Amino acid sequence: MKRTVICVSALVLWCLVGCTFLAGRIEELMTVSVVMVESKETLLEEGGSWIAIPGDALVQEEDGPHLYSTRAGEGWETGLRIEETDPAMYVYEPSEDLLRLLSEFGGTKYVHYASKPARTGELAMPTYPRAGEEDCYLILDPGTADQSLKAWETASVLEEKEGLVLVTLKGKQPFLQGQARGELGYDRESRLYSLGDVRGFFGCFPKIAGMLAAFFSAVLVWAVSLRMVKDLSKNRLWLAVHGAVGIGLCLIFRLLLDSVCLPSSLLPADSILDIAHYRKEFQVIFQALESCSADVARETLRALPVNLALSAAVLVGGTGVTAVLLAVERRIVRINFQIRSKKEGKSL
Repeated sequence: MKRTVICVSALVLWCLVGCTFLAGRIEELMTVSVVMVESKETLLEEGGSWIAIPGDALVQEEDGPHLYSTRAGEGWETGLRIEETDPAMYVYEPSEDLLRLLSEFGGTKYVHYASKPARTGELAMPTYPRAGEEDCYLILDPGTADQSLKAWETASVLEEKEGLVLVTLKGKQPFLQGQARGELGYDRESRLYSLGDVRGFFGCFPKIAGMLAAFFSAVLVWAVSLRMVKDLSKNRLWLAVHGAVGIGLCLIFRLLLDSVCLPSSLLPADSILDIAHYRKEFQVIFQALESCSADVARETLRALPVNLALSAAVLVGGTGVTAVLLAVERRIVRINFQIRSKKEGKSL
């Protein structure tokens, strides 16, 4: 009984360690990346000045406009936290496209762009996007872009249809929808998606499948160990091997988990398991891409089935290899037992 309890405790410990790793990684992935802007005095053409910040810092959400700043966390809330600014403390000036801040002397930092919808109290990470590799943006309901902006020196329209545009450029990483929209001069009502982020999202599926394979393999090893522990004197070596394999699987789980980098621009605001959010977002993206003929659109559409097939192969293959090795081990144990029995019979 005591040996069985120890064996069960080993699996529980493995699961606790894995869940701890998983919880920490999910918190990192769900941390919103923000670009900050500092309020300062802005001179007006007709004279006078305001303490203001750019107008696109005002985020339009389903329940209305919001302006966010940050504060230092207190108590259990460590790190930098999102905080909503009271609407009575600012006024949007459409003629200047500025947010005029009331009762403000300048120097306060506000959230200019965020990688995903922000929420009060949420952990934030300041980021400084830099030019990355060439990317393609899908712009829905684009309106008319201001192509006099600097970003259009390297950007070009790949394909244009009614209600959507594909633009190629050396986009900044990480991708922030508001920042990309502002740099390209598209309407604030437009929606932008990085196709590089979409393919990167699907590219994480095989790694997640590998994590599941490591977990299922650990359960299989534990199940065999639970049977072998009943005859501890004859199976000490194999149980030690199983213990080492369990530790190795835990390390593989951790390495794969650290390599999973789900793009923040495609993650939901609240829960990483918000299936309705993913269904809605990718349905919009796929419907738009299916009407496009550009190679990059076809490549992005293929990314989902290809990575799903690869994920299935990793999951079945990884778990299957473990099952086969355990079956071979069981056969070796039986053969050794038969050889030992024959020797003991001859000695008698």
